[in-house]
Amino acid sequence: MTHVIIALDGNTYIHKDFAKTADELCREIRLGCFESPVAMKDPTAVRLQNYLLVAERETSPLLSANQISILELLSQGASEGEMERAMQLSRSGIRHHVETLKQKFNVGTREELIAVFNRNRAL
Repeated sequence: MTHVIIALDGNTYIHKDFAKTADELCREIRLGCFESPVAMKDPTAVRLQNYLLVAERETSPLLSANQISILELLSQGASEGEMERAMQLSRSGIRHHVETLKQKFNVGTREELIAVFNRNRAL
């Protein structure tokens, strides 16, 4: 099973699990036969850890592996110190990623960021 995050635009993401492997899904995307739950003109994919991030080539920003990890840790209630240890990043590095994520998701607080992430992950 592959976890896929589909970027609809800069602020909206869908999380969907596919029974196929990430390699199979990447092949389908390259061949133009990927069956996305939304219409996508020119999708591209990036594989990060156990996630496959899919977006339109021209418009949608993708999340880095560190950004996905931070979102997951935030949604689990991790403190900055716990994130530092888990990701082996400095506190300023964690804060930088959180600020970048807040801009990408167009929110002002960590709580809003967690709410948007959890809402879109549940779709």
